[in-house]
This record gives sequence, C-alpha cells and structure tokens, in this order.
Amino acid sequence: MKKSLILVSGYGAPGEEDIALYRVEAEGRGEKVYGMCHGQRPSFCCRGGTGWIYAASEREDGGDITAYELQGENLKPAARLAVPGRGLCHLHAWGEVLFGSCYESGDFFAVDAKLTKILWTFSRKDAHAHWAYTAENVLYLADLGNDCLYRYGLHKGVPEGEAAYLRQPHGSGPRQVLMLEDGSLACVNELNGTVSILGTDGEKKAAEPASGMTAVSNWPGGACLDREGTLYVCNRGPNTLAAWQWDGRRLSRRAEWGTGDWPRHIAVLSGTGHVAAACMRSHEVIGYDCRRDIPREVFRFPLAGASCVLELESE
Repeated sequence: MKKSLILVSGYGAPGEEDIALYRVEAEGRGEKVYGMCHGQRPSFCCRGGTGWIYAASEREDGGDITAYELQGENLKPAARLAVPGRGLCHLHAWGEVLFGSCYESGDFFAVDAKLTKILWTFSRKDAHAHWAYTAENVLYLADLGNDCLYRYGLHKGVPEGEAAYLRQPHGSGPRQVLMLEDGSLACVNELNGTVSILGTDGEKKAAEPASGMTAVSNWPGGACLDREGTLYVCNRGPNTLAAWQWDGRRLSRRAEWGTGDWPRHIAVLSGTGHVAAACMRSHEVIGYDCRRDIPREVFRFPLAGASCVLELESE
C-alpha cells in the first residue's frame, strides 16, 4: 500500500511544535510520528541533494537556515548558517547549492549545501524577493515588489553574468514560477490575482484569474505540478484550491474547491493522487484525493500557522 512521509511546518506559537512529520496512507489515513519546536518561524522547508532538510527562519531581525538530518522518523540538527537579509521566506536546493529569498529586505542569495559560506547575493531597491527556481541550468527569481522575474545562467550551480529582466505587468506581483512540460513558465501573480503562462523570455502567452470567485479579492499563494501536468494553485481570500491545465494554447481551469483559511502552500504527494494544502489562518494541513472530478478531503492535521508541506519519502 502506497505511503508518504510528509513534513509540515509553520509560523507556530511560542513554545509549541512548529515542525511535524506525518505518515499518510494512500486512502488518506495518517498519523503523526514526530513533532518538534524549531522556533523562529520556520515558514518554509525543502530537501537538498545532501539528504538534509533545510528550514528557513522567517525573522524580522535577520534570517538563518537550519539543516536537519532525517534519521528514521526523527530530525537531528546538522548545521546552521546566518544569511543576508530579513524575512527569509523561501528556499530552493539545486545540486550542491541552496538558494534563498528574503521578502522583507528583498535579498536573493546562494549558499553551499553544507551551510558553510555565502556564494552569491543579488538585490534591488523596493524588491520583495519571494521565489527561486531552477530549470535546465537556468535560475529564475520572482520579485513581487518590482513586478519582475530575473533569469540567470548557472555555472557550477552559481549564477554568472548579469540578470535578464523579464518584466511583468505593473501591479501583478509575481510570487512563484514553475516550468511546464513544454518549456513554458507558469507564474502565480499575488497582487492581481492571476495565473499567467510565459515564454522563457517572459512574454505572456495566456493569463486567467487564479480563482473563478472573481467577486472576492484574491492573493494567490503557492502552486505545484503533478506528473500529468496539472497545475494546482492556492487562492487566499476565496480560500480555494484550483486545478489548471495548459494545452500549449489555452489555460483552462479544471476544478476549484473550498479549503481552509488562507492556503499558503501546496504540494503533490507522489503516487497517491493526493494534494495537500497548508492553511495558515485555520492552522491546519488538509489533504485531498484529486483523482476524481470533484476532489474529496482525505486527511486534516493541525499545526499553528501552517505554511509549508514537504514530501520526504514515498513507498
């Protein structure tokens, strides 16, 4: 029977658990197997090629990354590094390099996977650095404050040369970017509430409201892709999840359904057909079976300020 080990993290409450591990079965049954208090608002976590799990501390007075080693169903601290900027909200591992984005100060940076040194930094005035993403030896950065994506070539995992500026519509607020199967980029725009499909040069191919509930203000959160190419997007405000399909010409919404309050991050659990959403204001992570036309809830786990879902293992 298919099972997944998932990590959930969040902004937490003083002295309470803010990182937990859950074992989830294919039909949706799940149980908590580990919990800990990281402290310092671990709003985002990712896995690295080293086998470590990295947690970002989203602090107003600075930022740091802590690496944990997964030992069975426990997490053991392995390393820690203070990083440039304030409000570290996102991490992305690629090979032996780890990229980070600091929303409050607008700093992007790269560090080595062992957390020993800073390798690269980039910032712009008025930036809100929110996302770093690699595809085909290219780094894409999303700057919500300047309505811009930046593209860098990578050499030995580190950006080289000058950034190409892929400017987006004024007031769009690009929050996250992902590459689709045909090489197009899917971009979630927080400030104008849309999902757009772009060429790698930033040129728009299509754009649609991220939610069909257009009478409600929407600040889309995270997005993810499944193996079939379905794009899932969190809608904060309408408090829905939406499933999208890009056929190379048209972006179509396949489904949209209600979820918890303020869904911030979403993840596909491989091989199960499940999609899990971290709902920050209702303090929970909710999983849905998306193998049917109308997705149904299959699990719900509590966590204060839930903000991230990460699959660690699938068996």
